[in-house]
Amino acid sequence: MMIKSLLRISTVKVLILLAGLMLMFAIACGGDDDSAGDSAAAPAAEKKAEPTVVPKKSVHEEAEKKDDSAASGAAATATVAAAKKDEPTATAAPVASSKYGGTLNWGTAPNNNHVFFQQYTPGAGAAWAMNIGDPLMAYGKGSEWLEAKSMAESFEVSPDGQTITFKLKKGVKLHDGTDYNAPLHKWNLDWVLNPDNAAVTRPQISAIDKVTAIDDYTLEVHTDRVYTPLLNALGMMGGMPFSREEYESKGEDHLKTYGSSSNGPFMIEEWIQGEKTVFAANPNYHQKDTYPYLDEIVWVEIADEQVRGAALETGQVDVADINSKSTDVIAALRNADDIFEAKGMAGVRLSHHNAARAPFDDIRVRQAAQMAIDRHAWNDILQGGEGHVYMGSVLPPTSAFAYKVDEYMYEYDPEAAKALLEEYAAEKGLTLPLTHMDAFKCTDEQLEIGCTDLEKREITVTVGKGAANAARAEFEAAAFNAVGFEVTMDIAAGKEGPRTFVTKESSFSLRGFGVRPHPAGSMDSYMGYGGYWNNGSYGTSDAQMELHETLKLAGQAFDYQEQVRLYKKCQQIYLEHALGGVKLANAPSYKFWTTDLRYDGYPDFTEVFFPSDTSLKMYGMYLER
Repeated sequence: MMIKSLLRISTVKVLILLAGLMLMFAIACGGDDDSAGDSAAAPAAEKKAEPTVVPKKSVHEEAEKKDDSAASGAAATATVAAAKKDEPTATAAPVASSKYGGTLNWGTAPNNNHVFFQQYTPGAGAAWAMNIGDPLMAYGKGSEWLEAKSMAESFEVSPDGQTITFKLKKGVKLHDGTDYNAPLHKWNLDWVLNPDNAAVTRPQISAIDKVTAIDDYTLEVHTDRVYTPLLNALGMMGGMPFSREEYESKGEDHLKTYGSSSNGPFMIEEWIQGEKTVFAANPNYHQKDTYPYLDEIVWVEIADEQVRGAALETGQVDVADINSKSTDVIAALRNADDIFEAKGMAGVRLSHHNAARAPFDDIRVRQAAQMAIDRHAWNDILQGGEGHVYMGSVLPPTSAFAYKVDEYMYEYDPEAAKALLEEYAAEKGLTLPLTHMDAFKCTDEQLEIGCTDLEKREITVTVGKGAANAARAEFEAAAFNAVGFEVTMDIAAGKEGPRTFVTKESSFSLRGFGVRPHPAGSMDSYMGYGGYWNNGSYGTSDAQMELHETLKLAGQAFDYQEQVRLYKKCQQIYLEHALGGVKLANAPSYKFWTTDLRYDGYPDFTEVFFPSDTSLKMYGMYLER
């Protein structure tokens, strides 16, 4: 049981909250369904009439509140595949003396653009950040509270649910030798909450409106509303401390180049952009006589997928991340001796467009974009058929919050898509193809929360560099052009992420829906009004505002079943109003490693390859050599 006797919990509410956290399995950071239960209640009717939509009846039942997600919350197991050999067994576990020492080489794609974890945006950030920092409230593989890795040793929730008081561990040092305490963590949380600092996990903890250090080891957090997912959100990077002394004496650029001193089992020893990052063991780690097992971890950046796979086969690296698009490399590793495969599912891949900006502010245009893409062909061609085709749930099938429909509303139908665009164009006095997005002017209120005024510009397909990205762009551009759009290719021009999520200027930006341990960790920022990752977050349509209000209600629900229902309803609104972009398929996530690699919970690799976020927890791995 997660709640130990040492805890002093002041209300029944927090017990319910934590019980919910223990059941949560929401998968995968990545910028990439079977539901446990029936569909949630249908969204309220729009307050004003919308233009003609696809003449297809909704597949959802009105006021459906039945939910059997408790069953699906019982477990989430990623697929295991091991070719030409038996799976490792528990009896093969090494003796304790073999756990310690050595270097683990982890082959991955070029990813690190800097090494200051609070401002790090690529999805792999969660993997290496967990090596160097222990957050206020760490989470385990199923989003349960991981007390040993947490800086909080106990906590107490006020009767109104808006104040959480944490008792912190004593005697913890940061990597630079400075003390960890409540005043330091207050400063850290205030820093993350300051929008000027562009902390990537600010949206997940933005409900906090005041942080107080009561004494050296008592930290009080007050929220502007009841927000039950906060405890889980404090287990992400926003809840990890870094050295104030180092930040103020050396500056932000120094931390981006040399890393920030935190409190985790490893510390950044060296970073060479495009080549490697070296994580050295922290000799003063607070979990004494446990972690770290290894002397160091070397994150080796290998751009070519085939070269990376070959490096694993020849023993140059011990672990390799392999992109789901590299089907030939995956096949080769599956047929190799002494290589183990772990497979999970990441969030849904999608093509973002700004639903606050014409022509995408019209539901007919958004629906046409949905029906322009053959999602099954997309999955077969671009993911080797190994993804999970979108059926209404942005969460992977192992999540208790996954949402399923009996019949998808926007199946591939290019003729119906073109008819919708023709209807829209005729009403607006336009002719097909649609080539441009209109300018967008922010209100004063929107400017205060980060909105950017946008000029009229071409409709684009925007993607980063790489052959796989180019192939995806070509596939989707051809589909959109076939129904009445005329897109401009925008490949590897740079800053694709900021142009999509910060300024919201890119359209058909080929990204993924990152999913955090708790649904709020991604849904609030991907779907909510003003959300950092929501490409149409400044739209004020009835559908967008209903979605935003439903997210707020979900975040206030202490009853687990009600929370599940509301998060499913959010996905229903997202689906039916075609918000957020064209959803395609959940991406498979692959890790391959040598069979002499051991880890916590061996042979159950989900102890280190978390189903709750599909990041690999390298601090729990060691070598039997």
